[in-house]
Amino acid sequence: MNKAVAFLAKLGFWPFVILFTILTLIISELLVLLHSYWLTGEFFDKNLLIAGFFIPMIDGLIGFGLVAFLIRYLRELEEEKNTTITLQKESEEELKLMKHALDNVREAVYLTNPEGGFVYVNDGATRQLGYTKEEIKKMGVYDIDPNFPKEKIAPCWEEVKQKSLLAVVTIHKNKAGLLFPVEVNANYIAYRGDEYILSFVKDITEHKTSQEKLLLSASVFTHTHEGIVITDANNKIIDVNEAFTRITGYSRADVLGENPRILKSGRNTREFYTQLWASLHTDGVWNGELWNRKKNKDEYVENTTISVVYDANHEVQNYISIFTDITLQKRQHDELEHNAHYDLLTNLPNRMLFADRMKQAIVYALRNKQLVAIVYIDIDGFKAVNDSYGHDVGDKLLVLLAEKMTNILRKSDTISRVGGDEFIALLVDIQNKESVSPYLKRLIEAIAEPINIDDFPIRVSASIGVTFYPQKETLENEHIIRQADTAMYNAKTSGKNRYVIFDPQN
Repeated sequence: MNKAVAFLAKLGFWPFVILFTILTLIISELLVLLHSYWLTGEFFDKNLLIAGFFIPMIDGLIGFGLVAFLIRYLRELEEEKNTTITLQKESEEELKLMKHALDNVREAVYLTNPEGGFVYVNDGATRQLGYTKEEIKKMGVYDIDPNFPKEKIAPCWEEVKQKSLLAVVTIHKNKAGLLFPVEVNANYIAYRGDEYILSFVKDITEHKTSQEKLLLSASVFTHTHEGIVITDANNKIIDVNEAFTRITGYSRADVLGENPRILKSGRNTREFYTQLWASLHTDGVWNGELWNRKKNKDEYVENTTISVVYDANHEVQNYISIFTDITLQKRQHDELEHNAHYDLLTNLPNRMLFADRMKQAIVYALRNKQLVAIVYIDIDGFKAVNDSYGHDVGDKLLVLLAEKMTNILRKSDTISRVGGDEFIALLVDIQNKESVSPYLKRLIEAIAEPINIDDFPIRVSASIGVTFYPQKETLENEHIIRQADTAMYNAKTSGKNRYVIFDPQN
């Protein structure tokens, strides 16, 4: 049958019918001639030929119709069969493709019945849970989801059926007993009188972890005590936190789109900022102290770390500045530093700072073949002032004397308070010993001038000892100071209110 139909399809429908009808008429006419010869002994009997002509014609037409009908029926039957086979093959391919697609998606796919049992699962379900497909098909939703025990299956089923689609976030338990968060999209399906729920289940562990990190970062950004400024690649501010507003006085709206230089105080030099940007371009980070100005124009110092954020192509995406207002700490540190090197009463350098400067001055003098003079000053009559007028007046006297002596000496010189009423002066850049005499005389005269403190007339004088260095022998600082101290003692025992130069020979 298939070969006949194939032949007909190859020949063509109408040519075959016409050919078949002609062959039928020819055969019919031959039979008529044979029949005429059989009855009359002649092939062309007139009466028989007339009857034999019309009858085959009628038979041919009838046969024509029957054959045409039969052939078309066979042809349609074959086309229907071929269509059915084609559709079956397409359906099989679609099913294979669908199964392949479902097995290769990252999400787990479950088809469950009204009792919550698994009817179908994809490969993603086995990857998520660690069970084989055969093991899962013997289980139900209640075996992998602690939030949906058997008694909750029916209400949940009705909710999905009513809404057709339901999305929930829950937790699943894998074969190892570990719980992990999932997002479930459940779809109601009716097929040939049966009901199912088709669920797509996504493991959201990474998403939830990322979300928690983002929430933590946002919380840190908002609540940290450090000010945070985020700028784009063009150094335009795109966000600041609450600590920034609290420290600077600028609101978020004040600074969005602005350059951070609006905080610039002017204390940091151009070279400072050049080095800052060079560090950012080279190392991607800079840390240091910045002097900035608040909205109310008050200056403050901040400890700042600026970091560069790069994109996937290592192009600058953002700059992030995290800073702490250290103005108070800086002030306290400076005060401690100052107190460690300066006398609390007179604000003159103390013995420690004096020794450091003396050491540097001697090195410089030796290198440049110059002299330094060490001048030891003791205030004559100071004890009597304390005893007569009290320590407050005595302290005020020391402060005034310190100011006088500072004003007499040069800025390059140093004068230090080393005891109750004792001072040491360091005179540098001295070419010869005689050049020191004018300063010594002015010190003697200034200290001896009458001073009125709290309506008390005060008169004191000074005994001054002087020594010079370098000398023939190399000496330690303390030895040089003792020389000046010895000379001062000689001045005091010689009648006070004078200076004596130390003589190494004596």
